[in-house]
Amino acid sequence: MAAVAAAPVAAARMDARMDVPHPLEVPTAGSLMRRCGAILEQLSSREEEARWFSTPLAAVPASAAVVPQPLDYGTVRRRLRDGVYGDEPLAFANDVRLVFDAALANHYSEAAPPRAAAKSALLAFERCFAAAMSAPVTETAAAAAAAAAAE
Repeated sequence: MAAVAAAPVAAARMDARMDVPHPLEVPTAGSLMRRCGAILEQLSSREEEARWFSTPLAAVPASAAVVPQPLDYGTVRRRLRDGVYGDEPLAFANDVRLVFDAALANHYSEAAPPRAAAKSALLAFERCFAAAMSAPVTETAAAAAAAAAAE
């Protein structure tokens, strides 16, 4: 009896026990959005994976039908810089996940390089993002002084 495969994106996100070959360093300093930027920079620096996500995978004809608005690292970086996400790290995380959706939802075989890169990067992202968001945000001296002055 053949096993039923899970949806591509869900399958890549679901197994927290999978080993991450090259885990990301968890940023714990600064605001949550600064941490998001640090995570994105780490993802972008992983050359073997990042080359697949420097432009949207919509250039692959089959992916346009599956993912109507594919994203890439540059677009996410620009949105982060322009404040599109505001103070909403979950909006940032959703866009990062969309970067990988085209490769995971596409008609690539399991062994295809874009799919393997998406699985690896997504798993590394999910683990790092969860850890970075759960680390306490320490108040900066300037913020503490401003809060004290307001009292």
